[in-house]
Amino acid sequence: MKEKPLLLCVGGPTGAGKTALAIELYLRHGWPIVSADSRQIYRYLDIGTNKIPQTLQAQIPHFLIDICEPSEPYSAGEFARSVEALITQWSVPVVQIVGGTGFYMEALLYGLDAVPPIPPEIRRQAESWLQNAGLYEVVQWLKAHDPLTASRIDLANPRRVLRAVEVLQATGKPWVSFWTGKRVRRYRALEVVISLERPILHEAIAQRTRLQIAAGWLEETIFVLQKGYSPTAPGLQTLGYKECLAVLRGELSQSALPEAIIAANRQYARRQLTWWRGHPPDMWLEGENLSTQVQLIEGAVFRLLEKGAEEEGELL
Repeated sequence: MKEKPLLLCVGGPTGAGKTALAIELYLRHGWPIVSADSRQIYRYLDIGTNKIPQTLQAQIPHFLIDICEPSEPYSAGEFARSVEALITQWSVPVVQIVGGTGFYMEALLYGLDAVPPIPPEIRRQAESWLQNAGLYEVVQWLKAHDPLTASRIDLANPRRVLRAVEVLQATGKPWVSFWTGKRVRRYRALEVVISLERPILHEAIAQRTRLQIAAGWLEETIFVLQKGYSPTAPGLQTLGYKECLAVLRGELSQSALPEAIIAANRQYARRQLTWWRGHPPDMWLEGENLSTQVQLIEGAVFRLLEKGAEEEGELL
């Protein structure tokens, strides 16, 4: 039986430099890069999700990018199954799982807690409600009826919010009541979070956001709408696109767009850091330059690989 590779899971807040690190490790070792980003799965949403250019993707493949239409939902369970299918195709010692969606990595490494099946009718009703009423109204309902779950999930992620609503309506119990809290890894793994000191991170987020807007974030939103996708499509509930939609509805001035997205991105980065503090990684790197990050991670990976080889030898 083919041995499973070591999973190098690199997470952290938006703007911290995860992609640059993954590319450097790929160039040095050829370790495949799998995107763990719940927004980069969507086609056409390129500028706002900060995908690497197609020319660079051709040289350095990133897997699980552009796999869904903006109208399609995609779950953490589907992500875990997709990664597992990819891993069976590769004969490599290490696979990089890189992105800002910690819940995806959690589902892959530890599996998901068992929740009773959701009746299709409840799922359809919840999705219809979200599409017609919008995320804000659904979030307010969840806060009122299940404040515990609302305090534990990313309320900017419509899939997480819908899941919480579905579970509550189907079972009468909060989603969090099904979370066992048991963390037993299904793979050999090294979990790493990279971040920056807050002022530096905030400035990096601001600079990147202004560049994205200058590159045509608003125009990209218009393009997606012109292709026939609804403003309530899951992909367009992404941070930044929601603010662009507000501009198109006349609810936000175009001049106020940069600061609105910068503020939302900074709030999102705080939520990401809060999530990882509640799910402590094996290694937390904050403020180190790229060279130091590479050196520290390589050392940890090679030690784990060597340990795995020694243990295998003991069994022979």
